[in-house]
Amino acid sequence: MTHQFFDERPVPFPTLSDALQHWSRQTPNALALTAGRTELTYAQLSDRVARCMGWLTALGVKRGDRVVIVGHNEISWVVHYLAVLGLGAVIAPANNRLNPSQFADQVGLLDAVLVLADDVHEDIVAAVPAGRVHRLSDDNAVPNVGDLGSPDPDAPALISFTSGTTGKPKGATLSQRALAEASWAFVNVLKTTGNDSTLVVVPMFHNTGFVDQFGHMLLLGGRTDLLRKFRTADAVEALTARPVTYLAAVPSIHRLLMLADGAQQALASVRVLLYGGSPMPRAWIDELLANWPQMQLFHGYGMTEYGSAVSFLPPAYAETRGESVGFAVPGTTIRIVGTADGRDVLPGEVGELWVTGPTLMQGYWRQPDLTAAKITDGWLHTGDLARVDDGFYYIEGRVDDVINRGGEKVLPAHIEGLIASMESVGISCVFGISDPVLQNRIWAAVEPRPGHEFDESQTRAQLFDQLPDYAVPERIWVMDPLPRTASGKVDRRAIVAHFDEANTAKSAGRH
Repeated sequence: MTHQFFDERPVPFPTLSDALQHWSRQTPNALALTAGRTELTYAQLSDRVARCMGWLTALGVKRGDRVVIVGHNEISWVVHYLAVLGLGAVIAPANNRLNPSQFADQVGLLDAVLVLADDVHEDIVAAVPAGRVHRLSDDNAVPNVGDLGSPDPDAPALISFTSGTTGKPKGATLSQRALAEASWAFVNVLKTTGNDSTLVVVPMFHNTGFVDQFGHMLLLGGRTDLLRKFRTADAVEALTARPVTYLAAVPSIHRLLMLADGAQQALASVRVLLYGGSPMPRAWIDELLANWPQMQLFHGYGMTEYGSAVSFLPPAYAETRGESVGFAVPGTTIRIVGTADGRDVLPGEVGELWVTGPTLMQGYWRQPDLTAAKITDGWLHTGDLARVDDGFYYIEGRVDDVINRGGEKVLPAHIEGLIASMESVGISCVFGISDPVLQNRIWAAVEPRPGHEFDESQTRAQLFDQLPDYAVPERIWVMDPLPRTASGKVDRRAIVAHFDEANTAKSAGRH
């Protein structure tokens, strides 16, 4: 059942390619895509995509072939992305932080016929056979292209890797229809229109870029602006020069924009602000609404294996239930399942969140065993711990992130929220450090808020008033800045690895 705050309009186009063709006919002069001073209307974008499709066809790319793309947020990236989709081939947006060996492994797993890379990423493709690599360029075009047909909505369209920096890569495969459905979910929740616009500040290879923002705007006939690579000052400049109505990012990126010089004007036009990946601290929510009262704040929760969006918290609850991820998007069903017995838990109890619906991946590319372990009877095991209270869903952390301290199970997310709400803290990460007696000791790392000095003793004293003593971090380290993933989220794995190594070296020195 759809929640009262959300619409349930069916997606008007079975594929993104159909949407592009529609708007090129209906609103040919409307701006579709911009990057700096370069602007493309829908007619111009459609023409570039068609000529790029002709170029790909001349290279021998056909339906079902896998094509890997790596580069910064530029118009050529988007044109080639749409051209591959339009041919019915399968696009695989690659993390541009991979090393050459990791990148080559992904290309090999996909058996990709073509790798597209911009000039900046020549090093990352070094281990791929040269004959398969072509440069992203506006010159990749064939004139006078005839009718190239349209893609099958139920065929594979996109493969997105979910473990690009560590662990075995897993390519979540989405169909053409699921890709369109995933993008349309944002329309039903955010109630955006063709008059809306967005600036992509995250890398385009991330779901936030190609689904939450670009795909979303394409289906509506709206405008997408590209920021080549995130720097706070560049983002503020772009937002000021060409105002947008919709922004999406993790809380830490929104925080950088809030605190930047020129923020007041840069964010003045933003009507819808979406955050996800972690809760927004209450103090930041209060600041946003005080400084930019026109904003509607949505907390979104999603994942690569589900296209992107699973649930949203509507703006009406931003101040009172800001840590909640709200309610399931239209067409999506959620269960909270006990990790021990596989049965649905009672309200208020913590279990693993399972989800099913129209944007579920087809599986991990050529990894049937991993797929079978992740999906049971059409239900995706998200790996996220969650609970439901009064109909609101709350994410309590990852199954793998639970800290076992002497038999007491501690969830980092709640402690992180308490630490991040303190005035001197910008963002925090709570984690377990190996211990031969307790199994884990609880530590934390913080990135201080600019202009503030962090006091570890005072912070721990406040936490003792709010938590059981065993859940209070024994040490809280300053790490400025905290390492981030490509999407801007705090990189918990990198932090744990850093402190585990330091702790191990220290222990060895004592013996």
